[in-house]
Amino acid sequence: MTLNWLNLAIGFTLGAILGVLADWQLGMRIRRWSELRALTREYGPLAGQYVSYRVRDDGTHEPTGGTVDIAWQPRDGLLEASAFHATGNPEWHSYIRMSREYSGTGIGHYNNANSIHGGIQQIIYSKQTRAFNVMGISHNRKEFAHCWKPKP
Repeated sequence: MTLNWLNLAIGFTLGAILGVLADWQLGMRIRRWSELRALTREYGPLAGQYVSYRVRDDGTHEPTGGTVDIAWQPRDGLLEASAFHATGNPEWHSYIRMSREYSGTGIGHYNNANSIHGGIQQIIYSKQTRAFNVMGISHNRKEFAHCWKPKP
C-alpha cells in the first residue's frame, strides 16, 4: 500500500479548515444559547406586576398610583417593561438588557406612550427586597428615581 503524501496533506488542511469553521459557528451558537439560558434562569422568574413608587430626595417612597408589567423575552434575553397610570392608560414602554457580568443590574431605553421621546433607565434588582431600584434621565435631561415593588 502506497501513501500519497499530497492527498494526505490536502485532506489534513481541508479537515483543519472545516474544523475551525465548524467550531467557530457552532461554538458561537452554543455560547449564545448558554448565556440566554443562564439569563432566563436568573431573570425569568421576575416577570409579573409591580407597583411603582417615586423615590424622594430624602429616600422615602411615594406611591405614583401606577403599575409596571414586566415580561421576560427569552429569545432576546431582555426584560420588557410597560408602565400604566392608575387609570390603566399606558405611560411608557421599555426593553431592559440585564447584565451577566454584574448580577442584578441592567440598562434600558424607554419611550413615552404618547410621544417619540423617552430616556435611559439604569436598573438594580435587589433579591432581599424583591424590588427594582430604577434611576434614569429623560430626554430633557431631568433625572428621576423610582422603585418597583411586587404587587401584593
